[in-house]
Amino acid sequence: MKVLHTVGACTLIAAAAAMLTAAPQAARAQDRERGAVAVYPVIFSHNSGDETSRKTAVVSLDETLQKAGFTLISSRVAANTWRRLGLPMASAEDPARRTDLVRMGTELKARYVVSAVILFHTRSIWVDLGPRTVSSATVDIVITDVNDDKTVYSRQDVTGRSDEKFDLAKAGADLLITPLVTIVSGGPKTPHEQRAVQIAIAKAMRDFVRPDAGYDRHDDVSDNR
Repeated sequence: MKVLHTVGACTLIAAAAAMLTAAPQAARAQDRERGAVAVYPVIFSHNSGDETSRKTAVVSLDETLQKAGFTLISSRVAANTWRRLGLPMASAEDPARRTDLVRMGTELKARYVVSAVILFHTRSIWVDLGPRTVSSATVDIVITDVNDDKTVYSRQDVTGRSDEKFDLAKAGADLLITPLVTIVSGGPKTPHEQRAVQIAIAKAMRDFVRPDAGYDRHDDVSDNR
């Protein structure tokens, strides 16, 4: 009987230890569940950027949100929902209205809708004894809280350059799963555009996705839509 009591006590202790271990893990998992988010529309100003650069921009936005604990809603589903609701197509000159973003987000059961306008610019400059390719990406981000029907975060004219020294970890923006694209000084423009937009999106999004974010950063974005 003593052996049985000992085994029973050990079992209870093990079970209690497992519960204590699981509790903080569950809490951390719950903290990471920050709601569903739709990234749409993403507009490329002046039809800038090639297909690969644009894809990198969208993937960078998705990765940043996903790594921060948000659940992504498919961009294809978001686009189809936008069209089905008959909402007007947005442009860099006429961005999506908040009312339309909220309407789409409500239909998708999203907590947030992230919309972006991105402008790529590439030029060749002469450095030392040869040409050098330099790309920049300028990003505007607007994040709408669907339930509260308001803009909770915005960043305007955030720029990343392909030739800037940017350490994601040191900048407090270790957000991307994909490493920054490696570039060659005088090489083709696509890798330069990719690296520039990765940097710009990391800068633009870091104050929203960091754990202690208060979602109160606004850069004079119009909220009367």
